[in-house]
Amino acid sequence: MENYDLSIAIPFYNEEKTVKELTKRLVNEFEKNSIDYELILVDNGSWDKTPEIVEELAKKNKRIKPVHVKINQGYGFGILSGLNVANGKYIGYIDGDLEVLPSDVIKVYNKLRKEKADVCKGKRDIRSSAGFRKISSYLYDSLFLLMYFKHIEQINAKPKIMKRDCFKNMKLKSKDWFIDTEILIKSLKYNYKITTEITTYAHKKNHKSHIRFSTIFEFLKNIIKYRFTD
Repeated sequence: MENYDLSIAIPFYNEEKTVKELTKRLVNEFEKNSIDYELILVDNGSWDKTPEIVEELAKKNKRIKPVHVKINQGYGFGILSGLNVANGKYIGYIDGDLEVLPSDVIKVYNKLRKEKADVCKGKRDIRSSAGFRKISSYLYDSLFLLMYFKHIEQINAKPKIMKRDCFKNMKLKSKDWFIDTEILIKSLKYNYKITTEITTYAHKKNHKSHIRFSTIFEFLKNIIKYRFTD
């Protein structure tokens, strides 16, 4: 089994148009910064050409590991499918839509090590926060503060990178969008050191967000459940 310094998992759900480009950018950034990396490409139940592209990329680069989820069971399930097979000392994830800059993955990784933290997450700069994303982020953060008396800005922002030992200890189980919040809840539970790094999201024209008002209600239900039952 190979051991790497950093493993990054990316869930792709019908993202045939972005898989190659995102992978290329990440590989270039890792190699430019001499990072001993592992890239885990998760086909999260896609029905387009994503599965074939993932396999093609893995065959060309031994540092790329393909993971195939037969039936999509949610965003969080895709992430966990990748993180559970990660071999890096530090492991993390980003989305597969080209909105997270590869250079920001390096920034978050370096901040984690520099501050000797257990978990480091991105925080979108002011220019990157607008519209429905800004509103939903404010609601999430407010609910989290209300339930856990801890102010963490943009709890859903990526990249998120953590020590693999911490990840193993968390025993994460969220299959949906709550995975981001569960990581922070478990980090507080185990007194892990959490730090943040400013990042910039590259917004794409005509990009349709997967976040809906129903996601906010789902978040509310989950955060109440975790607060009083976990």
